[in-house]
Amino acid sequence: MVAPAHFNPEEILATLIRHGVEFVVIGAYAAVTQGWPELTMDIDITPSRDVRNLQRLAEALLDMDAKVLTSEGEIDESWPIDDQHLRLQETTFLTTRFGDVDIVINPAAAEGYPDLARASESFLLSVGGARVRVAKLERVIASKRASDRPKDRDALPRLETLLRRIRKSQK
Repeated sequence: MVAPAHFNPEEILATLIRHGVEFVVIGAYAAVTQGWPELTMDIDITPSRDVRNLQRLAEALLDMDAKVLTSEGEIDESWPIDDQHLRLQETTFLTTRFGDVDIVINPAAAEGYPDLARASESFLLSVGGARVRVAKLERVIASKRASDRPKDRDALPRLETLLRRIRKSQK
């Protein structure tokens, strides 16, 4: 498996923003931004499927020296990083010089970018002061429940505890 020397999610997000990509952060990193204390070594995003947005996304990925990964985690040089590839794949796994990025067009328990963007929070990104859309913790939990993978089932009780703590602190 190819792994970058380090995981720098702020640089990944800053590069996407610099290129004008419309996206929502989902998955474990979305939970991290809301207090999840567990480590993650990748960032998952759901981009707008607009052709121009996917072109900007491809440019941002190329700017990060992205390479497509196989399901075994090996670099697959046969897949180009362009808007057509991104439009055709439900999920694209990539590695970049800043860490791994998963592009998920239709995450479990959501109807793509418009659905997630309506129900997202906006958090201040520490690099450059830009704002980033992040799926609410409730949506992260719903997605993990719907995907029903062993690692997601394992994380659900801890995510639900975090959500209860957040709700209690907001009262």
